Amino acid sequence: MVYLFWIPDESGNHSAVTEFILLGLTEDPELEVILFVILLIIYLFSVMSNLGLVLLIQISPQLQSPMYFFLSHLAFVDFCYTSCVTPNALVNFLRETKSISFYGCAAQVCFFTTFSVCEVFLLSVMAYDRYVAICNPLLYVIIMPRRLCFQIAMTTYVYAFVTALIQTVTTFLLSFCNSNRVNQFFCEDIPLMALACSSTQVKELMLLSMAGFNICCSLLIVLISYLFIVSAILKKHSGEGRRKVFSTCASHLSSIAIYYGTIIFMYLQPESSHSLNTDKFAAVFYVVIIPMLNPLIYSLRNKEHLPTMVGTNHSEVSDFLLVGLTDDPDLRISLFAVFLIIYLTSVVGNIGLIVLIQVSPQLHTPMYFFLTHLAFIDFCFTSSVTPNTLLNFLRDITSITFYACATQLCCFVTFVVCELYLLSIMAYDRYVAIWNPLLYAVIMPRKLCLQMIASTYIYGFTVGLAQAVATFRLSFCGSNVVNHFYCDDVPLVALACSDTHVKELMLLVIAGFNTLCSLVIVVISYVFIVFAILRIHSADGRRKAFSTCASHLTSITIFYGTVSFMYLQPKSSHSLNTDKFASVFYVVVIPMLNPLIYSLRNQEVKSALKRIIENQRKTGLKVPVAVKSVQSEAEGNSSAVSEFILVGLTDDPDLQVILFAVFLVIYLISVIGNLGLIALIQVSPQLHTPMYFFLSHLAFIDFCYTSSVTPNAIANFLREVRSINFYACAIQVCCFITFVVCEMYLLSIMAYDRYVAIWNPLLYAVLMPRKLCLQMITSTYIYGFTVGLAQAVATFRLSFCGSNVVNHFYCDDVPLVALACSDTHVKELMLLVIAGFNTLCSLVIVVISYVFIVFAILRIHSADGRRKAFSTCASHLTSITIFYGTIIFMYLQPKSSHSLNTDKFASVFYVIVIPMLNPLIYSLRNQEVKSALKRITDKLSLPTH
Repeated sequence: MVYLFWIPDESGNHSAVTEFILLGLTEDPELEVILFVILLIIYLFSVMSNLGLVLLIQISPQLQSPMYFFLSHLAFVDFCYTSCVTPNALVNFLRETKSISFYGCAAQVCFFTTFSVCEVFLLSVMAYDRYVAICNPLLYVIIMPRRLCFQIAMTTYVYAFVTALIQTVTTFLLSFCNSNRVNQFFCEDIPLMALACSSTQVKELMLLSMAGFNICCSLLIVLISYLFIVSAILKKHSGEGRRKVFSTCASHLSSIAIYYGTIIFMYLQPESSHSLNTDKFAAVFYVVIIPMLNPLIYSLRNKEHLPTMVGTNHSEVSDFLLVGLTDDPDLRISLFAVFLIIYLTSVVGNIGLIVLIQVSPQLHTPMYFFLTHLAFIDFCFTSSVTPNTLLNFLRDITSITFYACATQLCCFVTFVVCELYLLSIMAYDRYVAIWNPLLYAVIMPRKLCLQMIASTYIYGFTVGLAQAVATFRLSFCGSNVVNHFYCDDVPLVALACSDTHVKELMLLVIAGFNTLCSLVIVVISYVFIVFAILRIHSADGRRKAFSTCASHLTSITIFYGTVSFMYLQPKSSHSLNTDKFASVFYVVVIPMLNPLIYSLRNQEVKSALKRIIENQRKTGLKVPVAVKSVQSEAEGNSSAVSEFILVGLTDDPDLQVILFAVFLVIYLISVIGNLGLIALIQVSPQLHTPMYFFLSHLAFIDFCYTSSVTPNAIANFLREVRSINFYACAIQVCCFITFVVCEMYLLSIMAYDRYVAIWNPLLYAVLMPRKLCLQMITSTYIYGFTVGLAQAVATFRLSFCGSNVVNHFYCDDVPLVALACSDTHVKELMLLVIAGFNTLCSLVIVVISYVFIVFAILRIHSADGRRKAFSTCASHLTSITIFYGTIIFMYLQPKSSHSLNTDKFASVFYVIVIPMLNPLIYSLRNQEVKSALKRITDKLSLPTH
């Protein structure tokens, strides 16, 4: 158990140590990468589940009881105490030197101990709460009023902080004059005391007495509470009554068993088997794992959450109707087309800018680091609104559920606040670069940049969550028609039938504070920038200095200009309709403009883009240049390679012509088959089921991933030099991996869909509603793109300074990594872990689904019924057999017989042949598709008069 420390001044500590080195969990670089991935996944899940639980309890009136009040604080404490350790631990996996400053270490100990003590006493308070609820159910609300609950929670926080502060003071008043190597992955009392060169007896006694008192006292409250609970349960006459009463304690019992079990394992094991290493690995469990488990325990074992999640709330409103921008059907089609073009431009522009900065070492400066996050935020905040708006243009009823509306509002506010502060950070960055150009890298190190960005995201999310909770705790019992094209605070507050004064004041204060605060930082930064520019003697120097701010100035002028127009116009001319149309600009248009501004007005970005265009032009003219050296650092990439030569499948000219014809025919069949299948499903109402919804996306993915490779492969059969430039190769890798990962998970989703259809045919439409299907597909695309982007960035950040001849017919990870002249261990491990995880995870879902399908089929009594049920899976089974069979052939063959040539020819099958086979399989083996196709053919063949 870690106890917090006070940070003394230099006069109060005789330590010669100014920083500590954390030894971490392992020194094995390969194992560190694996642990990084695992801990990152666990941490992200912990953050989302705990904060999600807090949000759910806040906006759900049926959860406004003492039990859930304390549960929301437990979730908050779990989030806080894992967040004060895990992010730094994750960063340390990627650092060579895992150092933490003296004061940073003290702060970490203090916060971690505070929240650990809070958790201990919160669990005991929750045990007492369960005792009151079971022993005195009729007086529960009277004995545990809201005010008392609030006082108990505040007392817990205050006591925990005081305890932590005392422990911190006593720890950091010790003298550390020898080693500074802490045998732990975070700052903890016991390994820190082991480093002290002064007497630790007082500290050890204080640690033992306080830790013992806290654990024994809280455990005693838990035990006494459960003794009374057991007595109360035994008084119940019916078995069903006892079961129901006990079930209300099940989640809490699971939590305390896990928490105290870990503590007992750590502190009550025999001294002979105890070591700091044992503590270290046990600490992983209670620091990282337990905060993830608690929300799972309380959501999976608690049935009160289910009605909350599916739509019961204090409002009579369970969904909202968005008015949108117009009711004119013709204008809606026009707006759909315009918004779609703008949104696609935004997505391509922002993600393209991120990729360009990642793969261009000359852009690895603080300015462009912040610019990548600006592009990411623009992508996120337009994506939280625009896709749904586009769909609404095509819908008759533009509805959005209560919780989806809350999520959209939370995400949108989060990213808007992030954008405000990121623009102000970028203004400060420009001030530092112009005022102190020689010390720029020293004043703005990467660590400080990461801290600024992390603070921005955390604060943005906090504001977004607070605003969403405040809005959706209002009562909506009248109209549910929102006069906007997305869920926004102002029109939602206008619908509330409860008092909105607090919410309106909160909105005004927080929005005003954020806008003014960020604007003041921008203005002050530019005042200093102007003074710095005026100090420059030459006009050319002043012009160059000012030009580095031009793009940023344009962005903030557009952003703050829109905000000023919306909120500073006269009240007489202000209306929700005005806000609605002004919102189009900053929600849809600004995210498209920012990447254009930074590419058209920024010389360094234009230079990087110019190099890409020139490389593409030279490649198109078949310039036989195998290796192009980067002539100067300003021009450069860490690689000496600016393009790659693809070996292809053969050098025989006659065979190339034959392969050209074969590949062309297969590709045309793939395109016609997949796009035809999509069109058939769209125009056939009888195919508007979840199964065919997923099938249409399978066809789309097959079309995309074969199109990312095959056209270039076909063109290369006719070229003398099969070159592809550096950036085009990176894009091909990213797109190909994206769609392969999407295909994997889509096949597993389709297996689950077949399981639901066969296991619960009567509830099929209820269990697989269109909204859930859309969420599954969206998650698949987002995850697929994330994996593709991560793998592409990891590959193309390697150095390619030798041969650029790729032994493949397209850009693939494995042959590219084989060409790298820098260390590839991390990339190889990343490739192995992520590819293995995706393949196994998707395959496990498929196997488990089919095990349940087999059981379901065996329950059917008639042979004809079993045959019909199995026939609905035949096409899918054929597809997964071909897909996974090819993967297994490629990756599970003996190492002795494995080669890049084997992979190359196997790739032909899953890149070119499989996308052709899938539409054939689903049309030739599927009666419903054949019937739909026959009906369409019959309609087309009917004579018209």
